[in-house]
Amino acid sequence: MTLDPKQKKYLYIVGGVVLAVFLIKQYLNSLPKSLPADAVSDNLDMEKVLKKGSAGAEVTELQRILKKQFNANLGTSGINGDGIDGDFGTKTETALKDAKGVIEISLKNI
Repeated sequence: MTLDPKQKKYLYIVGGVVLAVFLIKQYLNSLPKSLPADAVSDNLDMEKVLKKGSAGAEVTELQRILKKQFNANLGTSGINGDGIDGDFGTKTETALKDAKGVIEISLKNI
């Protein structure tokens, strides 16, 4: 069976689209799954002092609170592009200072 140039062109296009869809699906499946925005883990250490350089579930909860209660601008990092990424960086520090006037805090003090 011989394909004319037009058929070859369409075959390449369809193959490229199928490959692109497959690669995008693989990439999206590799991303971490997020919890609902209002889900809070029972295992949070409410006493842990959070400051620049801290990371983990407590920082994620702090960022969620800053975003929800104080309308903080945390940038576009994180899996939802809302700045909630679990890493206490400059934007989280600035948001905390703007909201509470401090640069370190524990969740029990929010």
